[in-house]
Amino acid sequence: MKNKKTEATLTKELLDAMLNNIYLGFTVIDKDGIVRFRNQVSEDQSGIKNEDVLNTHFTNIDEKGQLVEVMKSGVPDFGVLWKAPDGKDKVVNRLPLFSGNKIIGAMTLGFQEKTMITRKYDILEQKLEYYKNTLKTLQNAKYNVQNILGKSEKIMNTKRLILKYSQANAPVLITGATGTGKELCAHAIHLNSSRKNHAFVKVNCASIPRDLFESELFGYESGAFTGANKKGRIGKFELADHGTIFLDEVASLPLEMQPKLLRVLQEREIEKIGGNKVKELDIRFIAASNENLESLVRQNKFREDLYYRIKIFSLEVPSLMERKEDIPILSEHFIKVFNQAGLLNITGISPDVMDIFLKWNWPGNIRELKNVLETAAYLNETGIISSKDLPSYLTVLAGGAVDTDTQKEVPRLQLKKAKKDFERNILEKELNRLNWNIARTAKQLGISRPQLYALLKRYGIKRSM
Repeated sequence: MKNKKTEATLTKELLDAMLNNIYLGFTVIDKDGIVRFRNQVSEDQSGIKNEDVLNTHFTNIDEKGQLVEVMKSGVPDFGVLWKAPDGKDKVVNRLPLFSGNKIIGAMTLGFQEKTMITRKYDILEQKLEYYKNTLKTLQNAKYNVQNILGKSEKIMNTKRLILKYSQANAPVLITGATGTGKELCAHAIHLNSSRKNHAFVKVNCASIPRDLFESELFGYESGAFTGANKKGRIGKFELADHGTIFLDEVASLPLEMQPKLLRVLQEREIEKIGGNKVKELDIRFIAASNENLESLVRQNKFREDLYYRIKIFSLEVPSLMERKEDIPILSEHFIKVFNQAGLLNITGISPDVMDIFLKWNWPGNIRELKNVLETAAYLNETGIISSKDLPSYLTVLAGGAVDTDTQKEVPRLQLKKAKKDFERNILEKELNRLNWNIARTAKQLGISRPQLYALLKRYGIKRSM
């Protein structure tokens, strides 16, 4: 026991010595903005004694409390000039501190006196490292087979095929209606393959302007065209080297780009725009489409040779209507997620709501189920989701069994209005719950502050005085 205490004491002494002897000043706050740690360098740089501010709010150090704002937004602030009590300008970085995906606090890093050029160099180096790590996170697949929920025969067969296909390197074409989880399946194929430790790069073919496709996929050299980045740009194919590239909504790929994609699939090499060097690549191709590519081939809107090249393996993701026995499992999962994310306390779904869910044909599939449940969870006030929490286009089913033809007759305008009403209600409820804190509300809703302001303007939502 004595040895363990001695080891713990030694470890603490070494840690304190390290933090107090490097040239950077540290100040760390917790999620409530309370100062939990400062090293000696921070005291020396700021002129504020540690004993005066430890375990007090950060605004005792900086009246503006900008570190607290960095923590709330989750966005780092690099190379900021901060005027210390001694009147000198100090260069500081402000960083949010994460535990997994959760923000648990924030810290400042302050430089000792240096020449301005050295300061700039340090700032740029740290920025580069930070964004490199962020890019790695964005390019990694997140979902595995266990994230594909359900026990129906169709979804179990989908999982079996994912595990089989992941062991090969041939291209996979994933088909299925919108909202069925095609991207999730692509992630799972990558994460179960030998490429799991390399990049997973998604390309949404429907979101890239026609004239930018080639530069996005292949990249370009310096001065390749007017308006090009002076240093050139690396393309998505090259980013995915040794990993997987996921071409979502591949039916949107322009016809003139299709022969170029076919060549990459066949030759496994690319050449940047404006370049004269060929680069060999090692990439796994996964494509997805919610359109009938065979029909597009017959209409000469998609190349036949490319179609057969990308569907060496094919995976059809079942619609929610084909796997209704999975609805209770999916519903339970989404409620758990919403409870954790929104500090809600939904304990279940009423039998009449589950009956409605099992009767509805879910044209928007899992995405529609998730959206309906999320809206209902935020509007609910009893802890049990009931039919009154559902959008009006679903509550028509509460009176009894409704066949598919009847469901098709639900007016589109009614659906649009119901969605707008629910979106407005969620905005108002979250804003009031968070006391109209725009930054926190935007973060809670998973949107940017400009997007939130645009929604407030669209719906004419104003804070009541």
